[in-house]
Amino acid sequence: MRILTVVALVLSVIGILTAQEPTRTNPGTVCGDRSKGLPDFYREAVLARMDPPDWKKSLIRINVGQEKKLALWSDDKNFRLWTNTPEITQKSIGEFLLDLDQSCRLPGDPAEAAALIKVKWESSELSSPQFARIHRDFTEAVSHYVVKIQDRYGAMIATRLLVVHLDSEAYSIAYDNSYEHLELEVWNMNDQPVNPVLSWVHQLQRLAEERFKRSFSK
Repeated sequence: MRILTVVALVLSVIGILTAQEPTRTNPGTVCGDRSKGLPDFYREAVLARMDPPDWKKSLIRINVGQEKKLALWSDDKNFRLWTNTPEITQKSIGEFLLDLDQSCRLPGDPAEAAALIKVKWESSELSSPQFARIHRDFTEAVSHYVVKIQDRYGAMIATRLLVVHLDSEAYSIAYDNSYEHLELEVWNMNDQPVNPVLSWVHQLQRLAEERFKRSFSK
């Protein structure tokens, strides 16, 4: 009789503990509980692997933007403006990667994650003089940008000024011609003089809007 009573008590306790354990209906909850969010470096590594066709074979390539890219490409015979459209159900690639993370499906290697994202690439032909002009405008803008860096030096050292960007438009730019490699991040701050590189980006956006018949503004 005592044995039966003990068994009954054990089964009763197990039943209570089982009832207290919530049923997981969302497969992403398991990873979501311990996820600390998607690291910026991982997202950037994925986006860096999304390049237009024959990108590595070019003589000059300029990449503007992160998720919504505008890419200038030339192999000395052909000159093109490229843009991409990620074919995913989420609003952004960042959300796509976060969904993978919270459902225990995010690969450890960003290259594997990039391979999961199907991207549609479109291009528009540019003439050689047109591409040369865009390139010249870019290098001139960068030269003015570098001068501004030096002009800010004294004030930044004296005041230890740190700039906080709140709700500011930002663009990442990568330039490579196999001799020089540049990476810039420019911000559109309304209380500051117009950034020459940002002006160049806006010109490129207007060209893309004419060619691809859709908006490229943030």
